[in-house]
Amino acid sequence: MNKLEQARIKIDDIDRQLAELFKLRMQAVQDVLSYKKDNHLPVLDTIRESSMIERNVSRFDSKALELYYVQFLNSILEISRKFQEDHYE
Repeated sequence: MNKLEQARIKIDDIDRQLAELFKLRMQAVQDVLSYKKDNHLPVLDTIRESSMIERNVSRFDSKALELYYVQFLNSILEISRKFQEDHYE
């Protein structure tokens, strides 16, 4: 097996793990949404989003990848907001 095939196997495994983590995260987002609905809170919480990005970036140790990691986090937040907006009844 060559390096490309090995890397792709590793990526496939990571993607499988990410899918499981995504499901768990979205279950937690559903819990957040339930609380927000019960307490008549807006979906968007910019202070929470900013602190989440700051906290997670501080755990990241690669300056070369940091910008991309922030984009990744922003994508996750956008998906979470969209889910909440679509299900806020």
